[in-house]
Amino acid sequence: MGATALSQRDNWQMGARIVGDAGEEDFATLIAAALPSHYTVIHKPPKLQVYSAGRGIVLDTLIINTLTEERLYVEKKTGNNGGNAHERAYKFLSPALKRIVREKYNTVEEPFFMVFSGKTFQGQKYKDELSLLLEGENHAIMDPGFRNIGAVAKQIMEIV
Repeated sequence: MGATALSQRDNWQMGARIVGDAGEEDFATLIAAALPSHYTVIHKPPKLQVYSAGRGIVLDTLIINTLTEERLYVEKKTGNNGGNAHERAYKFLSPALKRIVREKYNTVEEPFFMVFSGKTFQGQKYKDELSLLLEGENHAIMDPGFRNIGAVAKQIMEIV
């Protein structure tokens, strides 16, 4: 095994990046169409500077209610072949990260909304995990083909 075996593996990361990018773009486009006109949707908003020396995090989508100027940041994960994309989203549960984003970026009380789509998140194993670990948090699992985009838009409108 070791480095030699890893170097002989297919570059699955490239395929995952392509799928992930497409899922992010699809969500941003569809949620923009599903929200009323007083919402602005920005795909790939500027970095949130939350660490020293201007370092920070880049989320996938920013939703702004132009009537209140409040913001909600969306982290979108797409999975079609298992993996741990959902685990990387859990950092957005950090109370300290939420606090600093609220203070610096005029967000709603819970500044992050996590969205999961793809074949992976249709499986009961992942649904159970997300339901338990994200209980009480802003999140949604998209139906195949984003069929539930209207319900997710309504959920977002209740938040921001």
